[in-house]
Amino acid sequence: MFSQLHLHCHIGSRLDAIGSPEDYAQRASDFNHPYLALTDHGRISGIYEHQIQCLKFGVKPIIGVEIYVVGELEVFNKVKKRERTKTNHLILLVKNKKGYSSLLKLNYASMKDTSHFYYSPRIIMKELIENKEGLIIGTGCMANPISRLLLAEKENKAEELYIKMLDTFKDDFYTEIQLNELEEQKIINEFMIRLANKHGVPLVMTGDVHYLEKGQDKLQTLAIAIRDKTTIDNIQFELESKNLYYHDIPDYIEFNKKFNFNYKEEDILSWCHNSTDVAKKCNFLIPKRDRIFLPFVTANDDAELIKKGKNGLIKKMGVQEYSEIPVEYRKRLEKELEVIIRKGFSSYFLIVDDITQFSIRESIYGRFGRGSVGGSLLAYALEIHNLDPIKRNLLFERFMSESRSPDVVLEYFNE
Repeated sequence: MFSQLHLHCHIGSRLDAIGSPEDYAQRASDFNHPYLALTDHGRISGIYEHQIQCLKFGVKPIIGVEIYVVGELEVFNKVKKRERTKTNHLILLVKNKKGYSSLLKLNYASMKDTSHFYYSPRIIMKELIENKEGLIIGTGCMANPISRLLLAEKENKAEELYIKMLDTFKDDFYTEIQLNELEEQKIINEFMIRLANKHGVPLVMTGDVHYLEKGQDKLQTLAIAIRDKTTIDNIQFELESKNLYYHDIPDYIEFNKKFNFNYKEEDILSWCHNSTDVAKKCNFLIPKRDRIFLPFVTANDDAELIKKGKNGLIKKMGVQEYSEIPVEYRKRLEKELEVIIRKGFSSYFLIVDDITQFSIRESIYGRFGRGSVGGSLLAYALEIHNLDPIKRNLLFERFMSESRSPDVVLEYFNE
């Protein structure tokens, strides 16, 4: 049994991969692969579509990423010009809810500022170690940090790093084996096999999939040329490996002979089976959402919004108590609050209210209720706009309903 644990799609690895989540999931189903991971380069934008398509075809999805790790975030040359350095690749797979949280933190860290995002989203090893809980770590392709040290003839340092990663990630660390036509791959495989056997680390066959069908390497090369903004007559880049399509076990048996790796077939089968053993540790699905989730503004945003809405309406109506407000207004406010809270938009309104109060304090004017927000009595009570929607017969449902989410347009100006 085999499961692909190293795969790129056209969403997260845009123009660096051309396969779609739907095609991959269908192929996994056709091959009876029980699990399928998505590990796009540095991005997780494809993970939800990946989950949807896998579930549609009866395949268990695994959320992951091929994260970029660098030794230093900023490197400058002698004239103090920032240099672009090579990124090291590692595979991260989500085991559980905590692992998903760890992945999101690392994804955020890789893009949070210009130190991290420089041509591509990147992190340092320290950040990975600090956020490793719930994640499985694979050694990835030839561009992993261990292989780079090995190919730079720093074998001792490569082994030291391998042992450090094993000590850090323990049972959640596995060693990838790939079979392709590159001579460097043989050198890397032999080193990885020796270390894995020496230290009792699982060896796992992976495909580094970038497209669905055999022969699509030419199309992949063209996509990369588009990414690099070159013309079809001046393509400078060509994929070195021509076999990054979606593999099954017979493909690896063929590659083993075709590319002269000459491993025992029983080892090939064992490494393929190990992929599913690793996959079985991953048991997480992105939960379906029936409401929006935003950062909390207070300890209880729902209660705070109710309080602000009622107090704001008391002020607008010029009364002392909420009970003195006309029934029509109270019913309208309570109806709006019920919909807003149920759909998870309390934090959103409190954020807009904070912006509004800032504009009032700074004498920035213009709250005239542009667009459908003018139909919200709550927005009127919070001074987001100055239109009484009941007097003007404006509908709250035009602004927000069971099928419509709010979109508040703020246009302020200094008088």
